[in-house]
Amino acid sequence: MLIVADTGPLISLAVIGQLDLLDALFFQVVIPEAVWLELETLIEDQGIPEVSRFRDKVMPVSHYQEINPDLGPGEKEAIILYDEIQADRLLIEDNGARLFAEARGIHCIGTLGMLIEAKNEGLMPALRPFFAELIAKNRYFALSLLNRILVLNSEQPL
Repeated sequence: MLIVADTGPLISLAVIGQLDLLDALFFQVVIPEAVWLELETLIEDQGIPEVSRFRDKVMPVSHYQEINPDLGPGEKEAIILYDEIQADRLLIEDNGARLFAEARGIHCIGTLGMLIEAKNEGLMPALRPFFAELIAKNRYFALSLLNRILVLNSEQPL
């Protein structure tokens, strides 16, 4: 499965030490140049050098186009690149960007969806510790959503 990744999910996975799930769940992961530029800044600012491994996964968009002025550069390029390379999924977090992408027929997944898939594939025993760590590391997920997912997956709420 070929996946194009935006910045937010990569950061979320990095701060909980789960970047390896990308390789376990997907055949190939690529990121657009704008996402790499955002990651470079965050590597220094937030001290998460683990995301530097994505440098060799950068793929430029060949025909940049203005698709939605409300989206950030990484989100725009991720959506464009998804279309250009006919990826299977777009790994994206921002709700507005995700709704825009899904309206275009793009198959999206976020950090939480990936963690659920990983648990279902037997790659992790439980979601709860990772959800707790996302909150502790100030990632932007609603506690009510996390708890709803935990209950649906037969785990104790936070």
